[in-house]
Amino acid sequence: MDSEQELDLILSQPEGQTIEFKRSISSDIAKEIVAFSNSIGGTIIIGVSDTGEKIGISDTNSALSKLESIGRNCDPPIRISSEVKKRSGKTLIMAGIFEGENKPYSCSSGFYLRNGATSQKMKREEIIEFIFAHGQVKYEDMPCKKFVYPDDFDGSAFQTFITMAGISAVNISTEDILINLCLADRIKGKIEFKNSGVLFFAKDPTRFLMHAVVDCILFNGSERIDILDRKEQKYGLLENVKQAMTFLKHHLDLKYEITDLVRKEIPEIPYDVLREAVLNAVIHRDYHFDGANISIEVFRDRVEIIDPGSLPPGLKPEEFGNKSVRRNKTIADMFHRIGEVEKVGTGIKRMKATLSEAGLSDPDFSFDSFFTISFKRPGDKEVKSTTHVTTHVTTHVVKILELCSSPRTRDEIMNEIGLSNREHFRKTYIVPMINDGWIEMTIPDKPRSINQRYITTEKGRKVLKENSDRKGGEKDE
Repeated sequence: MDSEQELDLILSQPEGQTIEFKRSISSDIAKEIVAFSNSIGGTIIIGVSDTGEKIGISDTNSALSKLESIGRNCDPPIRISSEVKKRSGKTLIMAGIFEGENKPYSCSSGFYLRNGATSQKMKREEIIEFIFAHGQVKYEDMPCKKFVYPDDFDGSAFQTFITMAGISAVNISTEDILINLCLADRIKGKIEFKNSGVLFFAKDPTRFLMHAVVDCILFNGSERIDILDRKEQKYGLLENVKQAMTFLKHHLDLKYEITDLVRKEIPEIPYDVLREAVLNAVIHRDYHFDGANISIEVFRDRVEIIDPGSLPPGLKPEEFGNKSVRRNKTIADMFHRIGEVEKVGTGIKRMKATLSEAGLSDPDFSFDSFFTISFKRPGDKEVKSTTHVTTHVTTHVVKILELCSSPRTRDEIMNEIGLSNREHFRKTYIVPMINDGWIEMTIPDKPRSINQRYITTEKGRKVLKENSDRKGGEKDE
């Protein structure tokens, strides 16, 4: 569309998100200019009334000079693309305002944002949120004034990291390594931790950053109503990822496929895919968004990983999965050092490829103020075998049979396998295993006795032996 057609189209419409009419150029036009630059850009037609009536302007040279001066005096300066046009015998100016690359922009009267047909002045908190949302201030690089080094420093977590990363600590101090990793600065001879350093190596990260939590939840059914198990991971980022994966492995099915005497473990959703999604949430979340935590939610029909914050600044929805933009560069680099992520944007493609190989559908993505990735749980019908498959035994069932080789209480078993909801444990494990004859009560005539224990039966021991023989056969192969 050429500029003539564009002007006619604009004049046929009312004022809106990207269109503003002005009778003449006055100082208050500056707020419209910065509002468009802070939003998605727009066009100002000068010489037109609010209702769209063409009034025209008399001195175009003076008007163009004023317009250029107003744009130059914005902070930072805004370039305006202006053209003089004739319509219905009237002279008009069509001023194009591009979306700014250095947001936020302001004029002498403040910061403005386009909202529908009006330009609204931003309040202090809105400006702060806007600055963080557009990546002008990196939360991970901000100093954490409350953190005291070395008192609050987790040396054990640090040693684990440098071992995994293959960093030699010979002839270099811990402090210098932290500074070289961009996790801390030396200010007046003292070590000052950044938020990124706190997230990795604080003894208690949530003492300084209350939202540095990965909330793992198991729901009963497909709705967020009845919670069966919940664990809040409040460790450093490395341990949070590890514990989140442990939670997922505890609550997702693992089945065994026997093909030509070779035993293969088949998680219902590949662990590599889940780990990629958890890492994506931890690395790319908007840590400035302190009103919510990362959530890992397991439902009967799906797994959802929810990350506070939409797409990183500079990444458009249509580019998602094909372009890599790192919201938290230092955090991403830390995980890259230990081989957890690639620097190029191949994570989503790898997830889809791995799911396809497993015969599973692509995950669903949504991004508004939260980024959500949802994996469908396949169910038994989607786990296929090419030859004979023996009875499926989950890892929890095997663990229970092993524990109950000597009598165990319900609480002892639940603690060992990492469950906290008694009713879920009873319905999912105790009742079915008793019905199958794999375990039995030590006091069968008093099922609710406080002295009740559960013990593996002869049939249960056979199941364990078969499982052990399969493992041995796999090793021999």
